[in-house]
Amino acid sequence: MNRTFELKPSTVHERFGDETVILNLESGSYYSAQGVASVIWGLVSDGCSESAIVQRIRAAYSGESDDVARATQRFLDQLVEETLVESHATDGNGDAVNGGHVAPPTQAFSPPVLQKYTDMEEMLLLDPIHEVDEHGWPNPQRPAAD
Repeated sequence: MNRTFELKPSTVHERFGDETVILNLESGSYYSAQGVASVIWGLVSDGCSESAIVQRIRAAYSGESDDVARATQRFLDQLVEETLVESHATDGNGDAVNGGHVAPPTQAFSPPVLQKYTDMEEMLLLDPIHEVDEHGWPNPQRPAAD
């Protein structure tokens, strides 16, 4: 079985060099994905299937193939558990890596880590942008006249 992933509408992200910052607008939690984790997140957000992600990480990083696959799958499971993405079971292999000459991996694999931060939940859950009049931010909504 293979899975595909879809970003939840409440998930936003931005890449800064080797790090991707991910924000869950429903929970107010935010996350940091660096190195391999950032690469995997990029593949997920590009719509790659689980098998394609595992193949691409195996091709890009040196390490025991089964260890790379298990660590990558655990990271993908964590993204689902944190409600950042939804997974959908699919039949077949999905979008496999193109054949041809593949350069040997240049970096050693280290298991991907998703660092979670909850220190700003209250601030992030405040949503003044939706409490505005038809002219948008920063024009607050006025109470309805009786």
